[in-house]
Amino acid sequence: MNDTIGTILKRRSIRAYQERQVDERALQEILLAGQFAPTAMGQQPWHFTVLQNPDLLEKLQIACKSLFLNSDNAALREVASREGYHVFYHASTLLIVSGDSKAITPLQDCVLAMENMLLAAASLGIGSCWVHSVVLLHDSNGEGDVFSNLGLEFPEGHIPYAAAVLGYSAMPWPEAGPRKSGTVSFVR
Repeated sequence: MNDTIGTILKRRSIRAYQERQVDERALQEILLAGQFAPTAMGQQPWHFTVLQNPDLLEKLQIACKSLFLNSDNAALREVASREGYHVFYHASTLLIVSGDSKAITPLQDCVLAMENMLLAAASLGIGSCWVHSVVLLHDSNGEGDVFSNLGLEFPEGHIPYAAAVLGYSAMPWPEAGPRKSGTVSFVR
């Protein structure tokens, strides 16, 4: 098996992180991997926002958790009410990929960039976890302009389409769960 396939099969969602910050060189490599994702007609409509300020991360975490606790979705309310639940799992870095909403396929382009970054992180021994709470918070009408109030501005016409946390795992790297069967069909 080649290294790329091995990394894809190894990547897991990590939900417990060490306090140390992601190595700067590794972070730059991860961001570069995101910039080389495929996009519709080569538009590259994305912008990468890297949050590493602990106070800002905590304020954003509180806003996201509040959104969950007040959600119409019972699963979100249940998870947010668990003792010690932290939306960002105490990770040291949050990546937000926003995209130009007027691009051809901004959602898909931004998600592809995020997947490249998640795989790059795994290849470097850095844990990651997709966190959709940032997108939900942006999409919610009842939260006001939380991002602007926190000093987080996205480029004109951009909205967040993907977010993930990064950091060094505080637990042994998890094994893969069983894969669902019957998910492949061949038409030859």
